[in-house]
Amino acid sequence: MHVARRLLAQGSSSRYTVHLRGRRLPHRRAISRSAGSYAGAYTTARTVNRDAVFELDAHIKRLASSCQQMLDNDAKAGDQHPSEELNKLSDATHLRPRVVASLAAAVQAFRQDSPQHEGELKLTVLISWESGQSVIQSHVAALPDRPQPPVKVQARGAPRQNATAKDSEWVRTRQALEKDKPSDVNEILLVTEQGLVLEGTQTNFFAVVDNTVYTAEEGVLMGTVRGVVLEVCRREGIKVRLEAPSIHNVDQWQGAAIASTSRLLLPVHVIEYQQESKPHKKQFQYSKGSSLLSRLEQLVLTEMEHCSETLG
Repeated sequence: MHVARRLLAQGSSSRYTVHLRGRRLPHRRAISRSAGSYAGAYTTARTVNRDAVFELDAHIKRLASSCQQMLDNDAKAGDQHPSEELNKLSDATHLRPRVVASLAAAVQAFRQDSPQHEGELKLTVLISWESGQSVIQSHVAALPDRPQPPVKVQARGAPRQNATAKDSEWVRTRQALEKDKPSDVNEILLVTEQGLVLEGTQTNFFAVVDNTVYTAEEGVLMGTVRGVVLEVCRREGIKVRLEAPSIHNVDQWQGAAIASTSRLLLPVHVIEYQQESKPHKKQFQYSKGSSLLSRLEQLVLTEMEHCSETLG
């Protein structure tokens, strides 16, 4: 599919994709084989200490859930009902060995091709189907370094139609937002007509108001790092409200952060937004070790190893 081609094109210059039945294909060949017209569910994970995968079980469950939602939508739209093989895609237990085998083969291929790379890896799994048959592809690339401060975001995007399923169609939709993103802006935030900040194009979003962490619960993708943040807050007694913060009250915010596989929990230093058709900017400063977000950032970093498992 064309979306799959764009999705798998992300990453470093040394890339391999596992295509059909665990076969290793060079990146360009794999892309050409992806140019069909079928649907796809995807997830993006990362390694920890090079050999373990962060929240592997959660990623597999997300894939199964996204497949289920997309297949249900196809059936409602009048397309042919899923085959027995496609129905199994919504079963995480059935899906797990296929995903693990594909990822393990792709990681091995990448390490053979790039023995000099000693850093972490970005792992993308795409499940697609056509004519009742499913294909699992895994793409591996060097994981970029976390952005350095100051981290700037812009609040100007509209929410996505189906945030609960990680559909590869969203990769195409968000390109329009990213196309006009200035080079010094790390993320575009999706905001409702009422000014509620839901999430970023690739991240979950958090704001701190009165020492309470706010993050949207409805209309967002439940990212794996988001789940870790909420668990750490629960364990540490940090107050949380599962509500989207309002950009209209940004002057009351003590701080903000975005969270994703590559960024982990990343404090935001500058938010650019529109109010009454005029550009505005809100800046945040964080004291190391004393601000709530700085503390939470370190707690999430520490939690990474405990939430990871090997592909063996």
